[in-house]
Formats: sequence, C-alpha cells, structure tokens
Amino acid sequence: MEDYGLLAILVFLIFLLTVGLIITKKVEFVRALPAFGIVTAILAGTPITGSEYSIADYVIVKGATTLAEPMFIYILSVMLAIFIVEFKLDESINHLCLKYLQNNLKGILWVVAILTIIVSSIITNFSSIILIAIIFMPILLKIGFNKQGSVVLLLLSSAIGSCLNPGYHILYANLLSWNIDKVKDFYYIMAVVGVIALVFYIFLNSKYVKDIESIDYEQKNIKVNWQGLCTIFIPFIAVFGFKLNIETGLILALSYGFLAMGSKQPFMDMLELLKVSIYKSTKVIILLSSVGIFMHAVKTPEVVELMAPLLLHLMPKSPTQCLLFFTILSPLVLYKGPFNLQGMGAGLSAVIISSTSMNPMVLGMALLSLNNLRKMMDPLDVQNIALMQYVDVDTNLVIKKILPYALSINYIMLFYALVAVV
Repeated sequence: MEDYGLLAILVFLIFLLTVGLIITKKVEFVRALPAFGIVTAILAGTPITGSEYSIADYVIVKGATTLAEPMFIYILSVMLAIFIVEFKLDESINHLCLKYLQNNLKGILWVVAILTIIVSSIITNFSSIILIAIIFMPILLKIGFNKQGSVVLLLLSSAIGSCLNPGYHILYANLLSWNIDKVKDFYYIMAVVGVIALVFYIFLNSKYVKDIESIDYEQKNIKVNWQGLCTIFIPFIAVFGFKLNIETGLILALSYGFLAMGSKQPFMDMLELLKVSIYKSTKVIILLSSVGIFMHAVKTPEVVELMAPLLLHLMPKSPTQCLLFFTILSPLVLYKGPFNLQGMGAGLSAVIISSTSMNPMVLGMALLSLNNLRKMMDPLDVQNIALMQYVDVDTNLVIKKILPYALSINYIMLFYALVAVV
C-alpha cells in the first residue's frame, strides 16, 4: 500500500510539474497533456490493448475524437464570423449600438452581459459564448475595452448563465447522484453571487469606456443591412424556438445569409467558406484532440483507483479544514485535475463523496462551486479554448484578471455550503 501511495504521489507531482511548465510556457500543452495522460495511464497499469479502457482504443482513438462535436461547432462558428465580416454586418451592429446608446456607452457592457447570461442559460455548449463574441467583440473593442477585459466580461456572464442552465443541473445531479432540486437551489444562489461579482467588475472597469467624441463614428454614412442582420438571429431562433441543435441553426443561418446577400452559387460559396474556416480552425482542432486524449487517460478505472486513496487521505475532516482546503487547493480543478467533474474528478468524485467522513453534501457543494470556477478559468475547458483562440488573447492574462472574482465566488459558496448544511 505504501508503494501504491508513493506512485500516486509521484503522479500527482508530475501533474503539478506539467501544469507549471504549461503556465510558464516552457512547453505547449498540446504536447504536454496527451503525454502526461498516457504516461499516467501506463503507470497506473492501464493495458495498452485488449481492454475496453485500453490506452490504444479508449485513451488515444476515442479520446482524440470525443470532442468532435465541439470541433464541428467551432468550424461553423468561424464560418459565421467570416461571413459577418465579409458582408460588413459587424459595422451595422456597431452602428446600432452607438446610435441607441451613444449617451450611455456603458450600457453596451450591460447589454452584452445580459444577453450572454440569457443565451448561456439555454444553450449548454460553448457555442453560446462564441456567438456573443462574434457579434459584440468588435463593439467592445471599439468603446475601449481590451481583449482581456472583454473576455472576462463574457466569462463571468457565461458562468452566471450556466448556473441557470437546466442542462448543467441534470449533468451534475447525475455525476453526484443528487436530487436535481438540490443542485438547482445551490446553483441559483451561486448565480446571485455571480451577479454581484459581475456588477463589481463592470463598475470597476467601466472607466475604460471611451466618450462618444473619441470614437471614430459617423452615423449618417452607415446604412444598416437589416436583411443581412437577420442571419445573426437564426441560430438563436432555431435553438430556442424550434429546439434544433446549434449545428443545424448555424447551417441554416449561413444558408439564409448567402441567399439574402444575393449569392448566385450559395452552395459553392459555403463550401469555399468551409475550406477557409477549417484552415483557420486547425489549431483549435488539434488542441481539442489533445484535451480529449488527456480526459480519457485520467478517467480510466486504473487511474481513478490509483489516485483515490491519496485524495481520500488528503480530504478535510472538519468544516474549517474544508474551507481552507478547497480555497487553497482550488487550482486543482484546473487542467482537468482531480476536482474537475469533467476531467479526473468525473471518476474520483463519486469515490470521494461516498468515502468521506464529512457530510457528503458539503463536499458535493464544494465540487459544484469549484466547477463553476473551472468554467471561468480552466485553459482546457472547451469553451475557454474556443473563445481565447477566436479572440487571440493570452490565456494567462485572462486568468490573472478574472482570478479575484472567480475565487471570491468560490469562497462565498464554500462558506455557504458549510453553514447551510447541518
């Protein structure tokens, strides 16, 4: 058992070293993560072949393709983004925002935040925040927000929307084997705390919004293309109104867009746009493939069995220890770590909760709180990869800026978990 524990400690230390190298940019995580995942699986005793959870089949093949749907959605989102720019629909959006909010440009921040919350509360995948970024990122940059500030605004708002999203309630209720009403109640309270954090963020950063006089804006020379702008609303109508998936909504939007803009060969134009978008999405496709391999590696039964005893030994035994433990070690929810319910924690959470000497409700709430933090900060979260690659922003700068808000929300919700559960 001691050797078994030492091996788990070794794996844990290698994990921390890998994360450190990625953060300091000594090594690209597109190389580091799959390598770490495969090495971990080998050390844990996962068979190379001949098993349902073998390294060859489950980790590499299924892992590389497990995020195929997000890859396809990202390509379609890039197609829509290119379409909007090529037909200058972004200029129409900028014009409308400046025209109707020229006396209160800070109101644009609230419009973007509220729309992001609404869309994220209904669409359960990352496409919601990408669509908002495609539509509003140009105007956020125009009124004075830099890329990092704009991305943080979107991430905070998206995290609030996720707390209200029924899809996430069902997902985490199943992972934790909870009654869904318990998950809802906890997430609704977290949404309120998130709104408070968002208000503080906008209040502290609204000073960067420019005056209308300092913006290069000539109202009378811009003609709004209303027919083209309808393209932007089609994905939302398809998802919200007709309950179609977002992929279908994006395809319908692009099909309508080419027809509305007078394309004589809409099918061929879409294929040409698809070719360009795949080329522009290559980096994201590779990143998501690497993340998928890592996710599958750390969720194999052998890795879970290896790491569970170490984590159970580290688990807090009292409410005070719990508060300190999940505050200090909150970074372990990042990089698909042991507290990440969509990474290593997917296999470990049930073991930890069922074996702990503390009230399992407290630990369950702690994990839910940490995974909301993960959604805002994890560089390996599908949403964050897509958003930061699309905006072309330094991940570490975004994390540094959002860190105090994310940790504050996490700390308040941990405190709530301790005082609310008797």
